Formats: sequence, C-alpha cells, structure tokens
Amino acid sequence: MTLAADEPSSAPERATPPPAPVIPGHLEILAERALIATCLAALAFLFFQILTFGHGRDQGIYTVVARTVLEGGMPYRDAWDFKPPGIFLVYALARLLFGSAQWGIRALEVTGLVLMTFGMTRLTRRFWGTGTLGLLAATITVLVHAQLDFWHTSQPESFGGMITIAALLCAPRKGPSGLPSAAATKARDWLVAGFLFGFAGLLKPPLVGGAAIIALLPAWWDTDPARPTLERLRAAARGVLRPSLLLAVGGAIPIAICAAWFAARGALGDLHRVLFVFTPHYTALGWQGAAPTAMFYWAFTEWLQQYGSVPTVGLLLALGLGVCARERPLVWLSLGVVFVHLVGVTMQGKFFPYHYGATWPLTGLVAALGYHALFQRARARGALGLAGFFLVLLIVPFGRTATKDVPGSFLVRTQKRLGLATEGFQNQRGLDELASVADVNTVTNRAVADLLRSVVPANRPVFVWGFEPSIYDMADRAAATRYIYNVPQRVAWAREEHQKVLLADLEKAPPAAIVVEHYDVFPHVTGDAFDSADSLRDFPAMQRLLDEKYVLHTSIGQMDVYLEATEEKP
Repeated sequence: MTLAADEPSSAPERATPPPAPVIPGHLEILAERALIATCLAALAFLFFQILTFGHGRDQGIYTVVARTVLEGGMPYRDAWDFKPPGIFLVYALARLLFGSAQWGIRALEVTGLVLMTFGMTRLTRRFWGTGTLGLLAATITVLVHAQLDFWHTSQPESFGGMITIAALLCAPRKGPSGLPSAAATKARDWLVAGFLFGFAGLLKPPLVGGAAIIALLPAWWDTDPARPTLERLRAAARGVLRPSLLLAVGGAIPIAICAAWFAARGALGDLHRVLFVFTPHYTALGWQGAAPTAMFYWAFTEWLQQYGSVPTVGLLLALGLGVCARERPLVWLSLGVVFVHLVGVTMQGKFFPYHYGATWPLTGLVAALGYHALFQRARARGALGLAGFFLVLLIVPFGRTATKDVPGSFLVRTQKRLGLATEGFQNQRGLDELASVADVNTVTNRAVADLLRSVVPANRPVFVWGFEPSIYDMADRAAATRYIYNVPQRVAWAREEHQKVLLADLEKAPPAAIVVEHYDVFPHVTGDAFDSADSLRDFPAMQRLLDEKYVLHTSIGQMDVYLEATEEKP
C-alpha cells in the first residue's frame, strides 16, 4: 500500500536551504581592516596637505570677484573675468563661512572632498555591495587632487567632480526583480540629479553633459535581450524619455535662477558679452590648425597616462582582471561621464591640468575595482599574497605623479610642507614660495601688497596693470576698475573696446597707485609674446596716464609701483 504522502506529486514542497554564508577568516578580516586603515590614513594626510595650499593666479581672480559679489557687485560688470559664474559663488560661500584668509577656500574644498568620500562609499555599497571600494576610489581621487598642487585645485572642475558624484547618487539601481527599483526612479531623484548637473554646468558648461549618460541607465536595464531588436529600441526610447525630461527640468532650475539674478541686477548683458562674445575668441586660440580627432586623442591619452601611475595602473588592472556583470553598470556610467568630460576638455583646446579635474572621481571608481580585484586575489593566497599587494600599493605611486608646472616633485614639496608644519606655519615666506611658479611670485605679490597697504589710504583704490589680482585682496584695497587683470586690453580681438572702458573706469575712480608687471607672458591666453609692460606700446593712452600723473616709487621683483605725482611732491 502506498500512502498519498509518499507520492512525489503529493509530497509537501521542501524548501531548499539557502547556502551557508561564507564567513571570512581572521586573516581576511585583518586584511580588509588594514586596507581601510591605509585609505583613511592616506586621506587624512592628503587633506592636511590641501589645507596648506596657497593661491595661484586663478584662485586670486575667483577670490576678488567673490569679494565683489559679497560687497553687492556683480561678476563681469563690476569684476571682470571670463569663467562661468558658478565658481564665483563657491568662493563667495567660502569667504562668507571662513573669512578672507586664503585657507578658507581650501577648507571648503576639503569639506567637499570629505563629503565626496562618503558619497563614493555609499555609491559603491549600493552598486557593488561594499563601501571599501568607494573608500579606495576616494583615496585614489584625493591623491591625484593633492598632487595637482595649489594652482590646479580649487578650480571649477575640482568642485564639479564632487557635484557629479552627488548627482550619481540619484542614479537608478536595480531592484530585486532585476529592473530599476521604484525608489530609484522617483521624479524627485531625477530632478535633484538634474539640478546638480545644472549647477556643475554653471561651473563649467561641459559638465552638464553627464546628465545625458545617467539618463541612459534605466533604458539599458529595462530591455529584454530576448525581444526583437526593434521592440527593444522602442522600449529603450520610452525608458530614456521620462528621465531625460526630468533631468532637463532639474538642470534648467539653477541656470534660470542664475540668469534671473543677473537680470534683476542689470548685469545680464555683461554676462552675455563676456561668455558668448569674448570667450569664444579665447577658446579659438587653442584650435588654430588643429583637427578635432587629434585634439580628442590628445585629451584621452593625457587623461589615461599623464596624471599619475596610481589611476593608470588601477584602470589597467580593472581591464586585465575583468569586470563582473554586477559591476558593469556603474563602470559604464563612470566611463561614459568621463567621455563627456574629455569632449569638454577637447572643446576648450587648452589642456590645462585642472581641466581634467572633474574626471578623477569617476576614474577613481573604475581604478578602485582593479586594485580591489588584485586585493581579493592576494587575500586568497594568504599572508604572502597580502604582503605582495601592500608592497604594490607602496611602489605604484612612485611611477608618476600628477604634479606639474611647479618647482620640485610631489615628495619634495610634501617634505617642505611638513617642515613648515613643525614651525606652526609661522614661516609665511616659505608658504608663499610653495605658491610661486613661473612668472607668478607670491613672495613679491605679498611685498607689493604690504607696500600698498602702508602708502595708500584704506578708502583709495589701486590698479594693477598685469595679471596678479591677488594683490588687491592681500592689500585689502579696492580695484579702481572692473578689470582686475589686463587680458581684455591685450588681446587683439577686444583690446580697443576694453581699453576705452578701462580708461573711463580710471577717470571715475583715479587710483592712488598703479602697479605695472613685467614677465607675465602667456601666448595661449593673449595670443602674443608680450608682457604687461611691453603691451603698453599698444595702449599709448595708458602710458600717457602713467607719465603725466604718476611717478615710479619703487620696483619690487617684477613689479613697478607708481604713486600719484602729487603724493611725491615735498
């Protein structure tokens, strides 16, 4: 006799027990903790270094424009520059929070990097199941950032990269069903991501293009490979439409707010003349005789090879050791945004190191996969394998660093900063020497500023005929004109117009002192090989003003300081 319960069809279903969780051994746990501790120690050390960075020429520009904004003025109309307006708002925030000291923007920069680190750990935990990868990615990113030193950090791209990571946190992720989860596809997420990309675009317009890559992600996930190609394309198009619209709406909000601000203050025309009339001519200087394909190839190879062995080796490890299916969405998302950024670098045609600044957080994510894959293989081989892995981590940074355009290597400059730290950073000259490069001498700038502060009354403006706007802030004296540096009066396509405006400004607010700079030659900006002093030959009215109303008071380094002639009379 057969019992019904014995029949296979009638037997109660027996649940298959889940696989036993793999419990890491003591060595694996120690190795993971050692990797985390190494990353945290490296980050703390690198953050400390960044806080010691001084200001280069660009940081001086942003600072003076930000000061003007906080005093009620407007970029372009009251303080002239040709960068997009977002960076002035960042510097204004730093000045509002930390005061006028140069370390204020560095404090805000480090705060952003710390928040970016948390964002990267959250991003990799969401996509890859572990925050260690995000911590490792942040360490790679901050290492490159610190190696770029004072000139190529605190730039629009520096903050744009941090904002891009924040925007990626709004990206959709797969739910248990394999499709984008409901929580990830809320309209709010897309709008916030769009807003962040829009603000990144106010820092540097090409950065807004990352939104186009993030919009493709749900369409990629929400297509069934078994369906006919035409149906899949239609489904993908439907999947792209909604997020694209929401991203566009979110991205338009900060841009519209900015435009409304300029319009309300009567400065919208100034913004247009600078960004859409002057700046295209400046960009064209880098495109003379160049081909787009060659320019993009140059941008790609520079990004891949020229900014440190740490990210390059990590990318090669990721390529060689492979990327699993779970890791691919964030990898393709990161590399897609990097591609957009490199197109932006190509469009600018200058290939300055800071132009790549926004790519490093995304590069770090992919590079971290390579190192982590090597770490997992090393851990599987026990103590000897782990020793080899940490030896690799020690050796790879010595291959190439991202430090460029400054005297001394990254290690030499690190040693000098540590020496200054032991003195309690009381050696201002030592700090200024670390913030000097090529024709920019911060020691001289500070000496000129000290002189101006001592001989010019606090209520009188000064004028620097050169490219050193930092002097205004160091001296705590107002600029006599909107032109905080003289590039507009030196470029062939705009000099006549801007020379007239400058003279009108100086007539309204005669400066108590005029500083004339020598040796500031930069053909990639002005289009010629003349310095500021030499360029006076093409500006006879300015030369007459100096000859008739001012006398040479003294020369400090490459700076000639003129005072009003009446002040020189006994």
